[in-house]
Amino acid sequence: MSTLVESLRRLFLNGKVIMEKLEQMQKDGKITAEEFSYITAEMEA
Repeated sequence: MSTLVESLRRLFLNGKVIMEKLEQMQKDGKITAEEFSYITAEMEA
């Protein structure tokens, strides 16, 4: 995964980025659905 995605994952898991921000980034085409799933995988388990 890209540096951006790894950084977003770390920030998301530490509570620094909220789900709504990630959803907006996906909608805007900044991250893919696959990247979104990777970032949020820990929380969905």
